[in-house]
Amino acid sequence: MRRILALALVAIALNFSTTAQSAQAAPPALEAAIDAFARSVLDEQQAPGLSIGIARGGETLLIRGYGLANLEHQVPATGDTVFRIGSVTKQFTAAAILLLAEDGRLGLDDTLDQYFPDFPRGSEVTIRHLLQHTSGISNYTSLNGFMQGTAPLEHDAARMVAYIASADPLYDFDPGTGWSYSNSGYMFLDYIAEQAAGQPLADFLKDRIFDPLGMNDTRMDDASEIVPGRAQGYDAAPDSPYGFTNASYLSLSVAAGAGAIRSTPRDLIVWMQALLGGDVVSADSLAMMLEPARLTDGSLASAFLVDPHPALAGMDYGFGIMTGERHGRRFIGHGGSINGFNASLIHYPDEDTTIVLLVNTIGPAARGAPVIAEAVFEALAGQTAQ
Repeated sequence: MRRILALALVAIALNFSTTAQSAQAAPPALEAAIDAFARSVLDEQQAPGLSIGIARGGETLLIRGYGLANLEHQVPATGDTVFRIGSVTKQFTAAAILLLAEDGRLGLDDTLDQYFPDFPRGSEVTIRHLLQHTSGISNYTSLNGFMQGTAPLEHDAARMVAYIASADPLYDFDPGTGWSYSNSGYMFLDYIAEQAAGQPLADFLKDRIFDPLGMNDTRMDDASEIVPGRAQGYDAAPDSPYGFTNASYLSLSVAAGAGAIRSTPRDLIVWMQALLGGDVVSADSLAMMLEPARLTDGSLASAFLVDPHPALAGMDYGFGIMTGERHGRRFIGHGGSINGFNASLIHYPDEDTTIVLLVNTIGPAARGAPVIAEAVFEALAGQTAQ
């Protein structure tokens, strides 16, 4: 019975894919390839819903939603559905820091103790270290019991900094001598930006980035807001009637500048084009943002990963954004996960192509971004050959 209900749900969701939205006429082969990918995600119950955006050469080729944004009310996912984007947030936080540096309100070599005088070894940690994950400060989301006991609770800066400082050991390595992905650094960057700007990071991003670029569906998320088109997040639950349960609650105050932004494929395409086109930060700032992190001795940080994850192989980290090569193609981008959601934003500079994949569950569907990329390039190559 559960399997029948699940299959019925998939059938309903596929019917909703007719709500697709496309800014330009996409090649039929491209549409067919993306539809096939989405169908496989829904058939295999990897996610209730997803939205995909593809742009090339400054033109949007396809923005399309599939499946359901909300299972209980059977609301279809469309190209305008709003998803949380997790750690894709980090490049926005990094850009805010760079804008504040350009304004002269902070310096990248400012030390952490200038903003948090009591934080242990704060005089050894710079803003640059925080941006590049070379600070050595332990990742608070990896602490035992974080998801169960801490994540659901509201945290202001003082409480969050105290929680980060409670880690034992507090440092995975001496600042500047290694690389380890740390959400802790981006929480500090959020609080530093607020001190330097004299306003919350959410307001600074709205005033300096989102509103000027017309990113009207992108904001630092707030669960109390009424947000038209906002997707519900889910956890996979194969034994439940619909294959999913509502995601466990997480206070966005414990994600903040590390992962609390919500957005849409359209807005993320606008963002990537503006950032790489020089319309957000200066050319010098953009170059720093994309430059691979180096350690104090000048060596590439990627050669000294602490507990390296296979997904990071062949990749370098700049300021809130990754660069590297995947399947023989250079890329610039970042992925993100937060309770109930996965996101991927990748730009392929040699092909001048941006691909956005937003999903309302954590699971294998978000790993499909490279699959989409290969389908896109094959379809576009076929169009060129005609």
